[in-house]
Amino acid sequence: MNPNNILESVIKLRSELEVTDDIEPEVLEQLELFHRDIQSKINSNELKAEETIFEQLLEMETNFATNHPVLEKLTRDVIDRLSLMGI
Repeated sequence: MNPNNILESVIKLRSELEVTDDIEPEVLEQLELFHRDIQSKINSNELKAEETIFEQLLEMETNFATNHPVLEKLTRDVIDRLSLMGI
């Protein structure tokens, strides 16, 4: 699995968040920070297994489960891609 595929999934999730009604600004900020972190790790070839990445994604997925099922699916896609990479 190419790390850039993960980045593409995060970008897709971010795009979907930006056009979704009633998304809290904190969620957008959290995803932006996550996006920067993933981008930094890809650029420095440091994309390793880190619990914080999964914790962040699982928290987002849980938050989206009730009110934003499409966003939950996109978040799950990112989690699954990371899992396929062994992260």
